[in-house]
Amino acid sequence: MYSHNHYLLSLALTRGLGPVTIKNLIAYCGGIEAVFEASKSKLLKTPGVGDQTLKLLRSKQELSRAEQEIKYCQRHGIEILSYLDPDFPQLLSFIHDAPLILFKKGPLNLNAQPALAIVGTRRVSPYGRELAEIFAQKFAQQDINVVSGLAYGVDIVSHKAVLKAGGRTTAVLAHGLDTLYPSNHRKKAKEIEETGALLTEYLTGAKPDAPHFPARNRIISGISRAVVVIEAGEKGGALITARYAFDQNREVFAIPGRVGDEFSKGCNKLIRQDVAKLVDRPEQVLEELDIQWEHHQQHPQLQLGLQLDTTHYSAPELKVLNALADGALHVDKISEMTGITHAGLSQHLLSLEFKDAIQQSPGKKFHRKL
Repeated sequence: MYSHNHYLLSLALTRGLGPVTIKNLIAYCGGIEAVFEASKSKLLKTPGVGDQTLKLLRSKQELSRAEQEIKYCQRHGIEILSYLDPDFPQLLSFIHDAPLILFKKGPLNLNAQPALAIVGTRRVSPYGRELAEIFAQKFAQQDINVVSGLAYGVDIVSHKAVLKAGGRTTAVLAHGLDTLYPSNHRKKAKEIEETGALLTEYLTGAKPDAPHFPARNRIISGISRAVVVIEAGEKGGALITARYAFDQNREVFAIPGRVGDEFSKGCNKLIRQDVAKLVDRPEQVLEELDIQWEHHQQHPQLQLGLQLDTTHYSAPELKVLNALADGALHVDKISEMTGITHAGLSQHLLSLEFKDAIQQSPGKKFHRKL
C-alpha cells in the first residue's frame, strides 16, 4: 500500500511535470492518489499535461523509484515534508513555485521561530566577514533561525557565527542529501545537523549542477521573513536571492559599501533601486520587522564598532579605531577623543593606513575601512 508521499514523489519524478502543474493536477483530480486513477480525458484537461506526460502517469513507473527514496530517507534519518504537511515551512508554501517536497536532516522545526537569511559573496572581504559574524551572532542571540546556503564566503561565516553563539541555523542545499557541497564544509554541516537543519528539494543522486543554485535561492528567501545582503557583486547568487525575496514580498536589507569596491556594487545597486533598505546594524533589521529583541552586553572590542583582532594593533591604534567606529573624524577630533598628541597620532594614523585599516579623506579626516 502506497502512502501519499509515494504518490507525490512519483509525480515529482515524472518528466515534464513541475510543481505548479502537479498542484493543478492534484486540485483538479481531488487528491494525490486520484491523479493516478483519473480518466485520460480528465488528465488532459489539466494545463501542462500532454500525451507524453499522460503515458508516464498511466504507467506508474516512478512509484518504485519513489519507494527507494523513501527507504533511503528512513535509513538515514531524513524527514520528508510535503507541501500538505503541517511541518512544511508555512512562509514557503505561499510562493507560486514552492517545491512539492522538502528533505530535511536535523531536529529544527522550521515553523517554530522567525527565520532570517544572510547571503553575500563567496569572496568575502575582512570587512564583510566581520559584518556577517555580527549580524548572525545578534540574530542567534534573539532565537532566530539564520538561513543561508553553506557556500564559501558570507554563507559559511554566518553559519559558523550562529553555531559559535549557540543558535540554530538552516543550510539550504542545491543537491540531494546523499552528498555535500562544498565537501570542505562537511564537518560544519554535521554540526548544523545536530541542532538546526540541512534542507533541500532534491532527491538522492541529484548533483550540485549550476541550474540548481538559483532554484535553491528561492527557498532560502522563501522560508525567511527577510534577506540581509552583506556583500555582493553586480551579478551572482546573492542578488538572485534578493530578487526572489523582493518578488516573494519579503523584506530585503543591504549593507552599503564604498563606491568602486567590487563587492559593494551589488548592495549599493539594491539600495539605489529601492529593492533593499539600507542597514548597518542588526538591530535595525529586527526593528523593521517588529521582532522584539533583547540587549546583550557587547564584548569590549565591539563597544564602538566592529569586532577587531587585537593582536594586529597596538593599544593606541585600537583607541583610534574605536574613535572612528561611528564615522569619519577630523584629526583634531581624533586627538581629543583618544588623548593622543598630534605628534604621536600622526605615527599611529600612518601605521593604520599601512595596515589598510583606515583611509584618509579630504580635509584631514579619517574613516575606518574595517
